[in-house]
Amino acid sequence: MSRNQRLALLVPLAVLALTACSSTLPDMAGRELQAAQDDAQEAGFDNLTSEDALGQGRAQVWDRNWVVCDQDPRPGEADPDELVTFTVVKTDEQCPAGTPGFRVRPGDEMPDLVGMNLSDAGEVLVLVNGVEDVDATGKGRSTLAQSRDWKVCSHEPAAGEVIEEVISQIGEPVEDPAVTLHVVKADENCP
Repeated sequence: MSRNQRLALLVPLAVLALTACSSTLPDMAGRELQAAQDDAQEAGFDNLTSEDALGQGRAQVWDRNWVVCDQDPRPGEADPDELVTFTVVKTDEQCPAGTPGFRVRPGDEMPDLVGMNLSDAGEVLVLVNGVEDVDATGKGRSTLAQSRDWKVCSHEPAAGEVIEEVISQIGEPVEDPAVTLHVVKADENCP
């Protein structure tokens, strides 16, 4: 067998071996720790640990009482033998600002969401009742089906202002939204 023939056999085997060494690690931000661990193990990641995101060194004894704020490695392709670390807070606590699991609540200061895609902005605001997105061009286009294709140009309240609590009856529309996001398509300029 010639050298070229041996290489022709070895290259596909090497590629197969390299692709077998990685798996897709799901995004666990905002998930209950127990569910995140279960999903990571289902994806082939068994080397898991967690740590207190607030730096208080608390042990996560009852995993269902904790929520994932961030993870290392980041979501996506990763070596399934690599240690996966979830940084977590108790379910009644807020993830630190700047972590993927951060969610604002009524009474919190509005974060700066300008430039963020609408889907990610919606995740940050998921605990706020009464979030409205408005086509900033004035064309009245719907953003529902393609929220990743839209970006935030501005918002009310402005960054640093307090988000008011809005109470509405279940199934009833909110008259005055707590947050209004002014958005355009991702490839458009903000007005």
